[in-house]
Amino acid sequence: DLGKKYGIPFRSNIKYFDGQIFLANQDNVLYSINTINGEKNWQLSTSLTFLKSEFTNNLALDELNNNVVFLNTSGELYSVNYVSQRINWVINFKNLSSTNEANLFLSQPIVIKDENIFVSTDKSLLSYNVITGSRNWNKSVAPILKPVVTQNNIFTFTKNNLLICLDKESGNILWSKNIYYIEKKPKKIKKMGKIFNLTIANGKINLFSNNGYLLSFNFRDGNLEYFERISKNGISAEPIFSKKNMFLVDKKNRLLKFN
Repeated sequence: DLGKKYGIPFRSNIKYFDGQIFLANQDNVLYSINTINGEKNWQLSTSLTFLKSEFTNNLALDELNNNVVFLNTSGELYSVNYVSQRINWVINFKNLSSTNEANLFLSQPIVIKDENIFVSTDKSLLSYNVITGSRNWNKSVAPILKPVVTQNNIFTFTKNNLLICLDKESGNILWSKNIYYIEKKPKKIKKMGKIFNLTIANGKINLFSNNGYLLSFNFRDGNLEYFERISKNGISAEPIFSKKNMFLVDKKNRLLKFN
């Protein structure tokens, strides 16, 4: 038997730990699947969303406390103990997200760091205690990319073109930069295209655009230190860093390697 058929398409990222695969389908059903035989260990049905958006169900693991955290397309955040299969807590973000004509919930992937979970809606970036579900803080910064969380800070990019650094514990904004006002070459900026990835590498905050531009910033003050087009054929996938090298795939499906 080469596979298992579950009937309804899966629509989430995938997490693996201790012989279990965690994923969710398009009807917002969370599954734990045995990695050896593909059989279902357990499932959890949550609220169904009939209208689909670009946001897909998102999972993160709290391995220290044996929990899987599940943000579904209905705007519900579940913490589930994958050993006892019990729900620890549930938070509904639908009221915290802006009301639009389609009544869709929008978010970026969730991040767990040091017993805190960071959740993005289309209006706010929020921090919660991953064990109790109690809220630490809420900032109106409207991220459009997955936040990057370090030991002390959170870096995010917003729909207002702001690169923002926040204090991880308090949520206070330490600095913010509008990336379209920091470069004195307007023609270069006009060609840059859409920013689609935020990552930290080599001690720099890096923004990548789909037209092949790389912008690198000092993480302490947000000052721009590098701004060049590194791929004339654009970038079609998130960059990968390995052994002091950076790998990119351009829009002609060619693999590019940078030292």
